[in-house]
Amino acid sequence: MTQTYFVLSVVLTLCAGICHLIAIRQEKLLLESDESMAVTPKTQSVREPLMQYSLQWWRKSKQDHQKSLSDIVLAMRQAGYISGRQQVLCLFKMFIIWSGLFLIFTGQQYLFSSTMQRTFLFYALFMALGALLSLYWFKIQARRRARRIDEEMLTTVHMMAILWQVGLSLEGLLKAYLQEAKELTPEVNKDIELIVARIDAGQNREIVFNDMAQLTLSSGFQDFLTMLSQAAATGGGLKESFQSLAELIYQHKRVELQEKVTKLSGKISIAMMALMFPALFIVLGGPAALALMAAFGG
Repeated sequence: MTQTYFVLSVVLTLCAGICHLIAIRQEKLLLESDESMAVTPKTQSVREPLMQYSLQWWRKSKQDHQKSLSDIVLAMRQAGYISGRQQVLCLFKMFIIWSGLFLIFTGQQYLFSSTMQRTFLFYALFMALGALLSLYWFKIQARRRARRIDEEMLTTVHMMAILWQVGLSLEGLLKAYLQEAKELTPEVNKDIELIVARIDAGQNREIVFNDMAQLTLSSGFQDFLTMLSQAAATGGGLKESFQSLAELIYQHKRVELQEKVTKLSGKISIAMMALMFPALFIVLGGPAALALMAAFGG
């Protein structure tokens, strides 16, 4: 029985790994097909109708279950999965991973479970745990992405100030930045690309900037979008605003660096107290302790 369980576990593990590799390969092929379709119009592949159907299903699910899926969609959006295609691919990969783990535990329950009620309870707990862990993983990725955006904001502000001095409009400024800063600030470009797409679709610029400012977790990018929203509403210049925002980002970085130094000095002090005080006690108090021991012994 043990050998059968071991063989079945190995087979199911291999199946889960193969499914994960297939999901990664599927994502690469879809990204390559998107790039090729952007360059030259070609015939749609067999996978494209499936992706279009998945996108339609995902949009309909978000509309029908807006309240229940709002946290998941917001977490995916903050984690960097902005477009519907990216969200569908991410959900597909997570479904493949959890399906592989589900198959492994299914084999275990099939061999050792005695009642159907225990098996059903195990399945329900497994699905609930998978949903909670997935949402927690999205939130972790969102916080990491916010830190990366904060690191890119200083470069973004300086490049925006240079492009603004050329005499571009607000839309032209964002489009020029997308072309010039693809490799320098990839995370910021994702949000700016969505902003440009919404503005080109006819939405109000001020509303777009305010909506994006409410969604982001980065304080620097939030201040940047608020500044653009005010400029879109009043039509004023941005030169002084860029300078003040750059100084504000410098101050935030300085405060963060001071906090890191303070925490590091506290950790060093604790380490010194834990390691050096016993040594000092032995060196300084050792002779006196030996003298007392000799006196009492005599």
